[in-house]
Amino acid sequence: MRNGVRRRAVLFVAMTMILSLLAACGNNGDSGEKSGPGDGGGNTKGPVTLNVMLWGDKPKQFDEVVAEFEKRTQDTLNLKLNVTFTPQADYVNKLKLKLSAGEQVDIAFDAPWMNMNTFIAQDNYTNLDSYFNTDKYPGLKTAFSSEYLNNNKFVGQDGQLHTYGVPLGQYLSDLPVIYYRKDLAAKYGMKSIETYEDLLEYFDRVLENDKNMIPFVVRNDGNYGAAALIDFNKDLPVKYEAGLWDINLGPNVIATAELEGGGLKSVTLTGDKTENIAGFPAPFNKPDYSTNETVREWHEKGYIEKEPIIRKDARGTFTAGKAASLMEGVANLDAINSQLKAGDPSAEMGIFVVQKTVREKVQPNPSLISDFRVWNFLCVPKTSVNADRAMSFINWIFESQDNHDLFELGIKGKHWEPVGDDKFKYPDGIDISRNYNFPGYMLTWNPNYIRLSANVPDDLVEYYRYLADEKSYVKSALAGFAFNQDPVKNQLANPDFAKIYNETLAYKLGMVVNPTEGSQKLQTKWESNKTLQSDIADIKAELTKQLQAFLAQQAGK
Repeated sequence: MRNGVRRRAVLFVAMTMILSLLAACGNNGDSGEKSGPGDGGGNTKGPVTLNVMLWGDKPKQFDEVVAEFEKRTQDTLNLKLNVTFTPQADYVNKLKLKLSAGEQVDIAFDAPWMNMNTFIAQDNYTNLDSYFNTDKYPGLKTAFSSEYLNNNKFVGQDGQLHTYGVPLGQYLSDLPVIYYRKDLAAKYGMKSIETYEDLLEYFDRVLENDKNMIPFVVRNDGNYGAAALIDFNKDLPVKYEAGLWDINLGPNVIATAELEGGGLKSVTLTGDKTENIAGFPAPFNKPDYSTNETVREWHEKGYIEKEPIIRKDARGTFTAGKAASLMEGVANLDAINSQLKAGDPSAEMGIFVVQKTVREKVQPNPSLISDFRVWNFLCVPKTSVNADRAMSFINWIFESQDNHDLFELGIKGKHWEPVGDDKFKYPDGIDISRNYNFPGYMLTWNPNYIRLSANVPDDLVEYYRYLADEKSYVKSALAGFAFNQDPVKNQLANPDFAKIYNETLAYKLGMVVNPTEGSQKLQTKWESNKTLQSDIADIKAELTKQLQAFLAQQAGK
C-alpha cells in the first residue's frame, strides 16, 4: 500500500462566505455552531447532510454500507452522507477549487504529501484540539491517545502545535511481499522461497521451464518493482549514521538534510547539482547507479519483461497465470489469492517478505525510519458549518469495533464474517472482485481497530507484530517537522520535477542500455536547466530557513 496512498490558495470574499454559510444552514437545518464540541453521541437538532470528499474510485456496494449506517444512526446522529469520490489525478485540484469557491465541504481526506501543509498554513482547516480527550466524544478519546495525537500535530497560525486532522494509520510501515506460485516452485523441484537467493533461483527456473511466463511482473509506475526488491536485499550504507535525513517536500520532490551537532549543515533535493552533495560523508558524496545497473541485468536475463512501461495491470497478469511472481503489500493477500484461484483453482500462492532486515527482525531497523506520524488525515475545512456534526460521525466510527468494521469491512454476514476477536474471512462462495473493498487509509485506519484476514499465515502474523513494535523503528531527527510549501508553491509546481520522475522511470524499469552513462547525461541536462536550478535554489533556501527555525525550537525545549 501502498505500500504507501502523498498531496493551495484559498481566498474568500466576504459576500461569498455569507451566502455560502446561509445556504448551508438553510439546506442542512443545523445552527453551525463551531465554538466547541457538541455531543458526539447524538442529541442532534435536526437532520444534516455531510459533504465528504475522498479520492480514488468509489468502492463496490459502498451505497449499501452508507444506507446501513444511516439506518443504524437515524435516531441518534441523524446524519446523511454525501460522499464524493474523485479520481486521484484530479483530487488535489478539485479540493483546492471547492475550498477557493467557498463550497460546503465538511470532511476532506488530505495528507502532508498533498495539500495539507499548505491549507494549514493558509488557515483553511479547523483546529480540532477540543474534540479529543473529552468525554463528549468517547470514540475519539478511546482511539487516539495523547501521545498518538502529539506525534501528528501541525504548527498553526499562532506558532503552536495543534490537531488539524484526524490521523489515520495502523502501522508505521508497509509490509511489501512477493506473491509467487508455490505450485510452480514445487513443479520446478523447489521448496518454499525462504531467502533472496531462493527467489533468484526461482526466477531462473521459470525461465528454464516456461519461456512464455514472466518470472517477475512489475508495475509500470516503478513502484513495487525490481529496484525496490534489489535495494531491500542489499547491505546498503545507513544514511542517518552519516547525519543524512530525507524529507518529502511534495510530489516528485525529495530533499536530504545534512545535520551535524544538532544543527543544519546543508540541504539538497531532486534535480540538484552533483557538486552540492560532494561535501556529504562517503559514499553519499556521489551518485550511485548500481541498482539501475542490476535492474538492467535482470531485464537482459529476462527476469522482467522487455517493455514493462506498457504493462497496465501487473496484478492481473500474475493472477491470469502469465507471471510467476508479483510484489504488493501484504494487505492485498485475499484479493490476489481469490483472483488467482478464479483463473486456476489448482494454483497455490506463496509469500516471501521482501526486506532482508524485516525478515531478520532487526531492531532498530535501519530501513524503518519514522517520525512516528501517520501519512493520511481527515480534515474539517473552515468552510464547513457542520464541524461538530462531522466530528460526531468520525467519533461514531471509532466508538466500537462494530461501528468501525461497518465502514472498513462492510456489512457483517454479507461482505465479511468475524473470526475470533481480531480476524475476518469472506463468506463462502463470495466473489471478492465484486465485494465491498474499502481503502481504510482514507477513513478507518487506527491501531486500536485492526482485523487481519484469517488467511494470513501464522509466520506472517509475527511480522505484523514486528511492525507494530515501536522498537523496530529509528526515530527521525526531524520528527515533528512539517514543511510549509506555500512560500515556494510555484517553484514546487515546476513541471520539470515531474519530467525528472518520468525520465528516470525507464531506468527503474531496466529499459535503458548503459544506465550509468544515461543517468549521467540526464544529470548534466538537469544541471543546465536554469529555470529548474533557480527554483531548486529557492526551495532549498526556504527549506533551510524552516529547518533552522525548527531545530532552534527543538534545542530550546
